[in-house]
Amino acid sequence: MSLFDRMKSLFKAVPEEQIIGYSVLELKSIFGRAIIDAVGQYPNYPVFSVLASAGIQAYYSSFLMDKSEAVVLETLIDERFSPVNERVFNGLTVIRYQHRFNSEGLIFSISYKEFNSATIRLITNSSELLSLLGDTKITVPPPWLVFEGYDASWWGGDMQGAQGFYNDNYFFPFFSALSPAERSDYYAKYSASEDWIRSLERTLDL
Repeated sequence: MSLFDRMKSLFKAVPEEQIIGYSVLELKSIFGRAIIDAVGQYPNYPVFSVLASAGIQAYYSSFLMDKSEAVVLETLIDERFSPVNERVFNGLTVIRYQHRFNSEGLIFSISYKEFNSATIRLITNSSELLSLLGDTKITVPPPWLVFEGYDASWWGGDMQGAQGFYNDNYFFPFFSALSPAERSDYYAKYSASEDWIRSLERTLDL
């Protein structure tokens, strides 16, 4: 799968029924103010989908990050937003926030159930939050931690199942945006073996 195809797969169609536990009708009511199209200014990861085609003036994103870094994101949110209410969707708590100083909103959930990571799902029309997320160092845990015991030589190409989903939607968009120096730091941080380094470097040439 090419980089273009991988990136295209991230921009999925808006669900017909609910997004993070909210109906399209509810979201239209919450996010009624026109958004500023500024997503293109931000790095490849996390990726944001524009919901305006469904009449929702907001962005949606689903991304993975290291569990140890999730507190940084939650602190960033708590410093700027106040909780309005919460509900449970698919066993997860979904919190709706209002910016403390303007009319911008946020709907947010976090899960620690998938991929030995923190899975973040959010909807927002906050240009400030989008900018901060672009500036925040978000790290996707590597495949040898997510899939313990997985052979490095099998990684890459047209993977299926959980490995393919994790790679196409989370890991590759993150990893492919790193500079050579950042990749070296990433390998050191997660004690990458030589086999994994060779395998991941090879994926950049596919």
